[in-house]
Amino acid sequence: MKVLVAGGTGFIGSAVVRQAVASGHRVACLSRGVHPACHPRGVVVFKVDLVRPQGLERALTGIDTVVHAVGILREGKGQSFERVHVGGTANLIDACKRAGVSKIVYLSSLGAHLNRRNTYLRTKAEAEHLIEGSGIPYTILRPSLVFGTGDRLVTHILSWMRGSRVVPILSQHGLPIQPVWVGDVATAVVRALDDPKTNGQVYDLGGPAEMTYADMVNLIREQTGIKALALPVPAILTEPLGRLGQRLFERPPLSSDQLELLVSGGTCDPSPAAVTFGLRMRSLSDVLPEYRQAS
Repeated sequence: MKVLVAGGTGFIGSAVVRQAVASGHRVACLSRGVHPACHPRGVVVFKVDLVRPQGLERALTGIDTVVHAVGILREGKGQSFERVHVGGTANLIDACKRAGVSKIVYLSSLGAHLNRRNTYLRTKAEAEHLIEGSGIPYTILRPSLVFGTGDRLVTHILSWMRGSRVVPILSQHGLPIQPVWVGDVATAVVRALDDPKTNGQVYDLGGPAEMTYADMVNLIREQTGIKALALPVPAILTEPLGRLGQRLFERPPLSSDQLELLVSGGTCDPSPAAVTFGLRMRSLSDVLPEYRQAS
């Protein structure tokens, strides 16, 4: 089938594009900035911003299914959670209806809920609500924190360790998280594209191991052998530190919303998605050697 990946030059979107091509699909993607070199030969990249969707209808010509992987982790100029996650999703749905798209696979987030105080999670839930009411067949996937070479989280932790030999521990007693490998996320997306049994379903995507942020940092230190000092930071300072970072750096390592997600935790039962999509369920410990090879 012919697939359009919205957000196809992002970390997760790029993995989805590669997996879809390997599975024999014809693939095009949308991006606010065109980066064709990051994709296999034959993938067409359309420069389209869902917030201002000029050119979207042309990109959807002849498309069977759409993967909606557009999202932001921090707000910036002209890019708010409301405008991107909610407004952008509404624009995409309208265009998909006009183009006769047969299915949307949406990448939401574990913990998304309309009543969440965290703006990122609330707007992800609002986007889910729009898709569920669109009348277009859909599958919604809710991944936990996604890791893999080229990610933001583990790569930044390694950078902190190598550069300053100090890494902040946001909370020694933080709630557990369940990081999931990007390859498993991409597999779930691609297998949902043409599986009608997943229509109208919502799947949580979590990895095989639960860990706190402190556990993650300690695992990285032990497995890489980097002698970095772990500096405990009380959870109450998470939001002010995040806001300070956003003021001091043009591209801060983590936004206040991301820091809040790390501290507040979030786990799930990974079995339904693992069985449905045949996931490999690689752990962070399994994948860490690949970061060294990529650096």
